[in-house]
Amino acid sequence: MDLARRESEATAEASAKLPSPSTAAPAKPGTSADVPQWLRRLSLAVYILFCLEMGLLLLVLPWTSVWLNNSLVAGHSYLEALANNDFVRGAVSGLGLVDIWLAITEALRYREQRTHPSPPPSS
Repeated sequence: MDLARRESEATAEASAKLPSPSTAAPAKPGTSADVPQWLRRLSLAVYILFCLEMGLLLLVLPWTSVWLNNSLVAGHSYLEALANNDFVRGAVSGLGLVDIWLAITEALRYREQRTHPSPPPSS
C-alpha cells in the first residue's frame, strides 16, 4: 500500500517537471521553418534526380553484359553464380523500380508552404 502511494507521488512529481507546450523551448535553428525555400527546392531536385538515376541504373544494369562480365566477382565462382541468377537480377531490378517510385512520389508530394501577407489593419 505504501509502495503504491510512493509510486503515484513519484509519477506526479515527474509529470510536474515536464514542460507544458506553452513553456516549451522555441524551435531550434536548422529546422525546416528556417531553411530557405531555394535550398529546399534544390535538395528535393537533387534527391529526385539521384533516385531516378539509381533506379534506372538498378533496373537496367542486371540485364546487360556489364553485369555478366563483372571483374569483381570473376574470381569467386559462388558470387558469380549468385550474380548471374535470374532471381537476384530480378530483385536488383525490383529495387530499381522502388527507387523510381520514391522519386515520383516525392516529386508529386512536394508542396510549398505559402506565406499569406497579413491584411492591413482596419481603422
